[in-house]
Formats: sequence, structure tokens, C-alpha cells
Amino acid sequence: MHPATFTVYKTVRFLPISLVLLLVAVFGFPNASPAQGRIDAGGYQELLNEVRGGLFISSGRVLAGFDPDSVERVVGDFIASTPGARELKAAALLHTEATAHGHPETHLQMARDLLKAIPDPVDREDWIRRWWLALCYSYQVQLSVGPGVAAFERALEDLPDDRDVRRSFAAALWMFGKQREEPTYLTRAGVMLQELLEETPDDPDLRIRFAGVLLDLGRAEDAAFVLDQLGDVRLRSGPRLASLLIRGEIALGAGEFVAAEVAFAEAVRRSRRSPAAVAGLVAARLSQGDAEAAAEAAGALLARTTTGWEPEWRYWLGPALEYPGMFEAMKNEVREPAEEGGGR
Repeated sequence: MHPATFTVYKTVRFLPISLVLLLVAVFGFPNASPAQGRIDAGGYQELLNEVRGGLFISSGRVLAGFDPDSVERVVGDFIASTPGARELKAAALLHTEATAHGHPETHLQMARDLLKAIPDPVDREDWIRRWWLALCYSYQVQLSVGPGVAAFERALEDLPDDRDVRRSFAAALWMFGKQREEPTYLTRAGVMLQELLEETPDDPDLRIRFAGVLLDLGRAEDAAFVLDQLGDVRLRSGPRLASLLIRGEIALGAGEFVAAEVAFAEAVRRSRRSPAAVAGLVAARLSQGDAEAAAEAAGALLARTTTGWEPEWRYWLGPALEYPGMFEAMKNEVREPAEEGGGR
């Protein structure tokens, strides 16, 4: 393989999306000043009132400033008082915001405990699932490896059979493994994808993702075998692009430069915004000694404007990109309706 192959594949940019969308001033709530160090029931209720009014981020920042032991005691008493579902949900979202500002493990566990106290089992299961997915997705999009792995593992404790959680965890592990160049994450992603594929062998998306992980683990022949089992199945644009990139890279590694050029050229035709497709085409042409054609393809890559996540990464992220809207929907369920003629 031409050395340019590895160079161009390592230039793909990761563009993290911040969980915090807006910073607001921290208000001096009665009984709820971080300078006090400890919080009491009155101060906690004040923060919940602010959350229901829509001040999630600032309230979370205030809560994170308190001694975690005092917060745990207040939350324990709060749950014991058997509050309604809406109060429990608001409190869980308050602690979710606090995880970004201090004592994340403590506040994550308290948010989890609060949601498990929702009285109605259907409502409780729905909110726990939505909350875990939104939280895990946020870590995945931000490429926050440590907290992300820990969150997905806890989500699986509560939702062991949820295919969306398992599928997204595998995708996150692949992304974390690529970012850190850590084969342990890639191996674990492969195991999870193989298990999912055994349950639903006709799922082309799982097959493509599994092939991609195998390729990254240096198992090109196995990756090619997995892809060949797709047959003539019709693929959506995202999976189709991913399969072409994998086939192109397999061909490059095998020294089959003409086949690699064909695969990457088709990938470019389908997505001119994909740097991996253009970079692969450059490598394939360079490997054949066609410097002029390689330069033409490289010019297209250099001239493009970066506008967000690249197509190949959007494919692996999938529904994770929707996490801000998922959190917003949950917040809307606990906000107090705006008074007529007013609002926040």
C-alpha cells in the first residue's frame, strides 16, 4: 500500500458538539448559594421551582456547587416524600445538568434514582429509556470516552435487552477506538455487533458496521467475507457509502488499486462531501502512478468547506445527533406553562 493511504485516512476531523447550548447567569436563590457548602430541603425546592420555570443550566450549576453528601441526604428525603412524576422528572433533569459542572458520578446516580421512583411503571420505563439514550448520545457526539463508556454500561444495567442502546454503544466504542487508536474498544465493538448480527442476520446495517470494525482490527479478509454476504441487497445512502469505503480500503490493502479506485470513485460520486472517499481516491490513483488524476481529486478535497460532521461519521453517529432535541422534549414535559402574556 502506498504510504499516502494511511496519511489521508488519519486526517478526518472530529467535530465535537457541546452539550451546553447556552450559558446564563447564576441567580442567588434563597437557601441555595454554593458558598454555603450544604443544601437543605428549602434550597433544593427553590432549584426545582427554577427548573420548572425553564432555568435548567443555571440551576444545575448551582446544585453542583454543594457538598454532595448534603445533596444525597436531601434527595433521599425528597424521594421518601413520594413526590409526583413531574417533580421526579424535573429533579432528574436538574441533576443531569449538574453532571456537567461537578461531582458527575454522584449526580448521575441521583438522577437515575429519581427516575426509578416514578410511580407508573410504563411512564417510568419510558423516561428511563429516553433519558439514558439522550445522555449516552451526548457523550458519544462529544467523544467523551470515559464518561461515555460508563454511561452506556449503566444504561445496559437498566436496559439489558434494548437494541438501540446496544447498537449505539457499539458505534460509540468504534468511534472511541478510532479516536484513541485503542484496539480494546474496537474489539468490544466487534463482539457487540456480532451478537446483534446473530440475533438479526438479515440486518445489512449491522453487517456493514461489523465489517468496518473487522477491517480496523486488521482482519481484512473477514471484513470482505462479511460484506460479500450482503449480496444484491439495496442499501440506503449512509450504509452504501460506508460499504464502498470499506471495500475501497480492503482493495488498497490487498494491492488491488484499480478495484480500490472504482470503489472510491463511486463513493465520491455518491458523496462529494466525504473526505474519506476523496482521500481514498487520491491514494488509489497515487498507487497506480497517476499523479495528475490524484492531484485533481486532492484539489477537490482541499477546496471543500467543512460544514459539520462528515458523511461517514454521521453514519456511525446515527440517532445520536438528535440528543439535543431529545433533552428538549423531556424539559418541555416538566416546564410550567408560561403565563398568558408572559413567558421565559
